[in-house]
Amino acid sequence: MEYNLIPPCKELENHISHFWVCTWNSSLEKPNTTYFVVGSSLSEIVFAFNGRDKDSSFLFSAIQGHTHLANQYPVDEFHHLIGVAFYSYTIPGFFNIPSTELNDKFIPLNTFLGNEGNVLNEKIAIAPSTEERIDIISEYFKLLLQQPKMADPLITKAIKAIKSGNGNLRIEALANEFGISQKQFNRRFKRFSGFNPKTYSRVIRFESVIKQHPTTSSLTEIAYENGYFDQAHFNNEFKLFTGFNPKEFWNLSEEDI
Repeated sequence: MEYNLIPPCKELENHISHFWVCTWNSSLEKPNTTYFVVGSSLSEIVFAFNGRDKDSSFLFSAIQGHTHLANQYPVDEFHHLIGVAFYSYTIPGFFNIPSTELNDKFIPLNTFLGNEGNVLNEKIAIAPSTEERIDIISEYFKLLLQQPKMADPLITKAIKAIKSGNGNLRIEALANEFGISQKQFNRRFKRFSGFNPKTYSRVIRFESVIKQHPTTSSLTEIAYENGYFDQAHFNNEFKLFTGFNPKEFWNLSEEDI
C-alpha cells in the first residue's frame, strides 16, 4: 500500500487539514470491499477508483463524519482512494448545518450534496490525474467559502485551543476564560465541533498518540505524556477509537492490510 498526504493551498489551510491518496497494488493485493473508520476529529470526503491510472473507473464517493467510534462499511471493490480531510468545526461554514449532523455518518456524496454531488463526481471521474482531482476539490471548497455561513468565533477559538493543547485542557476553566456558562459552552461547542467538549478532548488526545507513535517505540511513554492515567485506560480508549488494541493496530498498518 502507498499512502501520501498533501497539504491544502494557503486559502484553505484553516479549513482543510490535508488531502490524502492511498493506493493498493492491483496485481498483488485483493481489492478492498470494506471502508474502515477510526475515531477522528476530522470529517472527510472520499472518492474511490478501481486503480490509479487515468483510465481507471470511478466507483463511489462518500462523506464520512467525525466520530469517536471505530466502524466498518461495505463498499464496491476499490484499489485507489483520494480523500480530503477537513476540520469538523468548518462544517457549519461549508454546508450550513450543525456539525452534529455528520457525527458518525457515512453517506453517499450525492445523497448529502444532491445535484452538486453528482456534478462533483462527474468532474472527478473524468479528471486525468490526482493533481487535477485535488484542484477540482479545492475549487469546490473555495466556492463554499464564498457563501453565507454559520459562525461562532468564540467556540472556534475554544476548539482550536483544545486541539493545540492535545486534548489536555480543563474544560471548566476554558468556559470560564471565555465568560460563558458551562451549559451554554457545551451546547455551542457540540454544535460546531460535533462532540461534547470532553469527548472532543479524548479524540484529540488519541490523535496526538497516533502522530507521536512513529517517533518513539514506547507506547507507555506516549500514553503518560498525553494524560492517560494508566496503560489499561489507554488500551480501552484505543480499542474504542480503532477497534483494535495498539499492537494489533500497528501490526495491521505494517502489513498494509
